[in-house]
Amino acid sequence: MTKAFTFLFIAALPFWLASCLDSECMEATEASVKVFFYDCDTVPALAVTPDSLTLYGVGNAVKIYDNQKITAPALLPLKESGGETEFIININGTADTVRFVYSGSLRLVSKECGYAMSYAIDTVCFTANEIDSITITNHDVTVQNTENIAIFY
Repeated sequence: MTKAFTFLFIAALPFWLASCLDSECMEATEASVKVFFYDCDTVPALAVTPDSLTLYGVGNAVKIYDNQKITAPALLPLKESGGETEFIININGTADTVRFVYSGSLRLVSKECGYAMSYAIDTVCFTANEIDSITITNHDVTVQNTENIAIFY
Protein backbone atom coordinates (compact mmCIF):
# COMPACT_ATOMS: atom_id res chain seq x y z
CA MET A 1 0.00 0.00 0.00
CA THR A 2 2.83 2.38 0.86
CA LYS A 3 4.54 1.77 -2.49
CA ALA A 4 1.30 2.47 -4.37
CA PHE A 5 0.77 5.70 -2.40
CA THR A 6 4.36 6.82 -3.07
CA PHE A 7 4.01 6.03 -6.78
CA LEU A 8 0.74 8.00 -7.05
CA PHE A 9 2.23 10.91 -5.12
CA ILE A 10 5.29 11.08 -7.40
CA ALA A 11 3.15 10.71 -10.53
CA ALA A 12 0.72 13.46 -9.44
CA LEU A 13 3.37 15.90 -8.18
CA PRO A 14 4.19 17.52 -11.56
CA PHE A 15 0.49 18.11 -12.29
CA TRP A 16 -0.10 19.55 -8.86
CA LEU A 17 2.89 21.90 -9.18
CA ALA A 18 1.86 22.98 -12.68
CA SER A 19 -1.59 23.89 -11.45
CA CYS A 20 -0.06 26.29 -8.92
CA LEU A 21 2.06 28.20 -11.44
CA ASP A 22 0.72 31.52 -12.72
CA SER A 23 -0.02 31.99 -16.37
CA GLU A 24 2.24 34.21 -18.42
CA CYS A 25 1.31 37.90 -18.69
CA MET A 26 0.21 38.64 -22.25
CA GLU A 27 -1.00 42.20 -21.71
CA ALA A 28 0.90 45.47 -22.10
CA THR A 29 1.66 47.10 -18.74
CA GLU A 30 3.94 50.04 -19.63
CA ALA A 31 2.11 53.31 -20.33
CA SER A 32 4.22 55.82 -22.28
CA VAL A 33 3.40 59.25 -23.66
CA LYS A 34 2.79 58.86 -27.41
CA VAL A 35 4.25 61.84 -29.29
CA PHE A 36 3.58 62.63 -32.94
CA PHE A 37 5.52 65.31 -34.82
CA TYR A 38 3.97 67.79 -37.27
CA ASP A 39 5.32 70.33 -39.74
CA CYS A 40 4.05 73.71 -38.52
CA ASP A 41 4.67 75.34 -41.92
CA THR A 42 1.94 73.40 -43.72
CA VAL A 43 -1.80 74.04 -43.56
CA PRO A 44 -3.20 71.74 -42.37
CA ALA A 45 -0.16 70.55 -40.44
CA LEU A 46 1.25 67.32 -41.89
CA ALA A 47 2.55 64.52 -39.69
CA VAL A 48 6.30 64.48 -40.38
CA THR A 49 8.87 62.67 -38.28
CA PRO A 50 12.16 64.55 -37.89
CA ASP A 51 15.14 63.41 -39.99
CA SER A 52 17.21 63.28 -36.81
CA LEU A 53 15.82 62.82 -33.30
CA THR A 54 17.77 62.49 -30.07
CA LEU A 55 15.72 62.22 -26.91
CA TYR A 56 16.63 61.52 -23.29
CA GLY A 57 15.39 62.30 -19.81
CA VAL A 58 17.00 65.13 -17.86
CA GLY A 59 19.40 63.55 -15.36
CA ASN A 60 19.47 60.28 -17.32
CA ALA A 61 22.41 59.54 -19.59
CA VAL A 62 20.61 56.73 -21.41
CA LYS A 63 19.15 57.99 -24.68
CA ILE A 64 15.69 56.84 -25.65
CA TYR A 65 16.37 57.84 -29.27
CA ASP A 66 19.91 58.52 -30.46
CA ASN A 67 20.24 60.62 -33.61
CA GLN A 68 17.78 58.56 -35.60
CA LYS A 69 14.73 58.89 -37.82
CA ILE A 70 11.80 57.26 -36.09
CA THR A 71 8.43 55.96 -37.08
CA ALA A 72 5.58 57.64 -35.25
CA PRO A 73 4.90 57.75 -32.40
CA ALA A 74 7.88 58.51 -30.19
CA LEU A 75 7.33 56.83 -26.82
CA LEU A 76 8.32 58.79 -23.71
CA PRO A 77 8.31 56.96 -20.34
CA LEU A 78 7.17 58.94 -17.31
CA LYS A 79 8.60 58.55 -13.82
CA GLU A 80 6.31 56.48 -11.62
CA SER A 81 7.48 58.26 -8.49
CA GLY A 82 6.80 61.85 -9.35
CA GLY A 83 4.40 64.23 -10.99
CA GLU A 84 7.00 65.82 -13.24
CA THR A 85 9.38 64.50 -15.90
CA GLU A 86 11.71 66.51 -18.17
CA PHE A 87 13.16 65.48 -21.51
CA ILE A 88 15.74 66.93 -23.84
CA ILE A 89 14.47 66.65 -27.40
CA ASN A 90 17.00 67.37 -30.11
CA ILE A 91 15.19 67.76 -33.44
CA ASN A 92 17.41 68.04 -36.51
CA GLY A 93 20.33 69.36 -34.45
CA THR A 94 18.44 71.88 -32.27
CA ALA A 95 17.69 71.05 -28.63
CA ASP A 96 14.57 71.86 -26.63
CA THR A 97 13.51 70.92 -23.12
CA VAL A 98 10.00 69.57 -22.61
CA ARG A 99 8.52 69.13 -19.13
CA PHE A 100 5.40 67.11 -18.37
CA VAL A 101 3.39 67.77 -15.21
CA TYR A 102 1.05 64.86 -14.51
CA SER A 103 -0.66 62.67 -11.95
CA GLY A 104 -0.39 58.91 -11.79
CA SER A 105 -2.65 56.15 -10.61
CA LEU A 106 -2.12 52.47 -10.02
CA ARG A 107 -4.53 50.03 -11.64
CA LEU A 108 -4.87 46.26 -11.56
CA VAL A 109 -4.18 44.77 -14.99
CA SER A 110 -4.78 41.12 -14.11
CA LYS A 111 -3.72 38.48 -11.62
CA GLU A 112 -0.94 37.33 -13.96
CA CYS A 113 0.32 40.82 -14.89
CA GLY A 114 -0.14 42.58 -11.57
CA TYR A 115 -0.45 46.35 -11.36
CA ALA A 116 0.46 49.07 -13.87
CA MET A 117 0.63 52.85 -13.77
CA SER A 118 -1.57 55.11 -15.87
CA TYR A 119 -1.14 58.86 -16.01
CA ALA A 120 -3.11 62.04 -16.65
CA ILE A 121 -1.12 64.89 -18.23
CA ASP A 122 -1.93 68.24 -16.69
CA THR A 123 0.56 70.63 -18.32
CA VAL A 124 3.36 70.60 -20.86
CA CYS A 125 6.04 73.33 -20.77
CA PHE A 126 8.80 73.67 -23.36
CA THR A 127 11.55 75.87 -24.71
CA ALA A 128 10.93 77.22 -28.20
CA ASN A 129 14.18 76.68 -30.06
CA GLU A 130 13.06 74.20 -32.75
CA ILE A 131 9.61 73.47 -31.31
CA ASP A 132 6.93 75.95 -32.41
CA SER A 133 4.12 74.63 -30.20
CA ILE A 134 2.85 71.58 -28.34
CA THR A 135 -0.74 70.43 -28.02
CA ILE A 136 -2.08 67.86 -25.57
CA THR A 137 -4.39 65.77 -27.77
CA ASN A 138 -5.25 63.19 -25.09
CA HIS A 139 -4.57 63.80 -21.40
CA ASP A 140 -4.92 60.11 -20.45
CA VAL A 141 -1.67 58.14 -20.90
CA THR A 142 -2.49 54.44 -21.09
CA VAL A 143 -1.19 51.36 -22.88
CA GLN A 144 -3.51 52.13 -25.82
CA ASN A 145 -1.82 53.35 -29.01
CA THR A 146 -3.47 56.79 -28.91
CA GLU A 147 -1.71 60.10 -29.56
CA ASN A 148 -1.14 62.11 -26.37
CA ILE A 149 1.06 64.94 -27.58
CA ALA A 150 1.41 66.77 -30.89
CA ILE A 151 4.72 68.60 -31.34
CA PHE A 152 4.78 71.21 -34.12
CA TYR A 153 8.24 72.15 -35.34
